[in-house]
Amino acid sequence: MATMTMEQYQKKITKWSKGMDKTVKKALGKAANEVRSEAVKNHLSGPKMPKGKGSLTDATLQPHTGDLRSSINTKVSVRAGKMKATVGTAINYAKKHEKGIGVPKRPFLKPSLEEKRKEIDDIILDGMMEAYKKS
Repeated sequence: MATMTMEQYQKKITKWSKGMDKTVKKALGKAANEVRSEAVKNHLSGPKMPKGKGSLTDATLQPHTGDLRSSINTKVSVRAGKMKATVGTAINYAKKHEKGIGVPKRPFLKPSLEEKRKEIDDIILDGMMEAYKKS
């Protein structure tokens, strides 16, 4: 194993940090799409429960027009070294279903995030390692 001087190590870290923004931003986008896909596939696509099934404690969100399902979007931002990925929707009734405001609670984003947590961590770590290897 080769040894590096402090200056060489500092240059490598500087180069890595410059390349990391782009690589990790790409990884965050991939991670956000995993959550979006999980929500659409497993929480907003039925199947529709037969009439009389389910209850206020285990209600499921049933698709009607598909507007909510098709409105789920992702956004990744990098500002001043801070990176953030967002998965959400602009549909006004989505929050009511997610939080149970005036209707039975039928979350679709939070459980999707929880189900994909390990994969998200792995995607981001892989992105950071890829950036390091390129430096």
